[in-house]
Amino acid sequence: MGWGEKRFEELLHLLPEGWEEKAKELGALQRAREIKTAEELLRLILLYLTEGKSFRGTSALMRLGKEAEISDVAVLKRMRNSAVWLQWLCENIYRQAGLIVKKPAWLKKKKVKIVDGSENVKCGVRRQCYMLHFCLDLFTLASHELHVTDIKTGEKLSNFKKFGKGDIVMGDRIYGTLPGIAYLRRLNSDYVLRIIPSSFKVYNGKNQEIDILKSFSGLKEGQIAEIRAKCFINDHYEPIRICAFRKDDDNERKGLKRLKKENQRKQGGKPVTALQQESNKYIIVATSLRKDEVSTDQVLELYRLRWQVEIAFKRLKSLFHYNDLPAKHSKSVNAWFYGKLLLVALCETLVNTGRFSPSGETE
Repeated sequence: MGWGEKRFEELLHLLPEGWEEKAKELGALQRAREIKTAEELLRLILLYLTEGKSFRGTSALMRLGKEAEISDVAVLKRMRNSAVWLQWLCENIYRQAGLIVKKPAWLKKKKVKIVDGSENVKCGVRRQCYMLHFCLDLFTLASHELHVTDIKTGEKLSNFKKFGKGDIVMGDRIYGTLPGIAYLRRLNSDYVLRIIPSSFKVYNGKNQEIDILKSFSGLKEGQIAEIRAKCFINDHYEPIRICAFRKDDDNERKGLKRLKKENQRKQGGKPVTALQQESNKYIIVATSLRKDEVSTDQVLELYRLRWQVEIAFKRLKSLFHYNDLPAKHSKSVNAWFYGKLLLVALCETLVNTGRFSPSGETE
């Protein structure tokens, strides 16, 4: 079995206080038949997420390892019932590690929701391709929406239905569009969305289009600035703020490298254009938050906090195959997602505390 006693004991020391009691409280540990303790349940879940890969495979491995006689149906039910518990574990481990932070006081009663998606998600026995869309609370990682659609749906804000007054929605450039903003404003939601300046039209008081990149061209490394403008959505002009941060040389080079790879993948190897190079110098976001309530620095800081969670998702995508879902059932999707995120949290903590080395030796 891959989860040897020494390594498993190591992981148990990383778990937050009260994790065993929470398994019962949140409904993960119910009738104590084959799986009698929270520790046994966690071992089952980790086995399923790594080596078992299916309910039937996990059941077989449990029998071979003489851990428990448990059917594939029982493994499925245990996983589904553990979704809320796994979410609680993720939030508290990430908070202990400083990977998510306490909600700033200036946000008051606002909910900050981050949206993202992943294509080429495979579900079920037939391994058909779908898209996974998720909307999480930035400061708790709680799931507001987590669902699977067909591959043609694409990533857009209208995929999500649970936005409303008091929400601040944050997303990357694929979500930073005027139709997306129009959708949020119809739902009375605020937003902080990264944008592509060349395809995002804003206007001054005389209804003249503003050249966004030209407006920020005087910024030096580390400086911030904003444009107060208006955009045309829902058949009227509405105030909008465009906030920018000038990257340092290192991050500019990294961004350029990503652009080259993206052009290679999506545009058949076309060279990076001058417009792309100029846009790559900045982090530029659009927001509906009012200047008298939220400063330019606070807007950009909020977006930077989003990146802390984004780093975890990048590892989730690249290392832990979270796009290989067992089924489309909402409870199964939630349990799988938070189980994979738990793996990331545990590995991040092991590395950051020096308890893990590539050689397999531990302190």
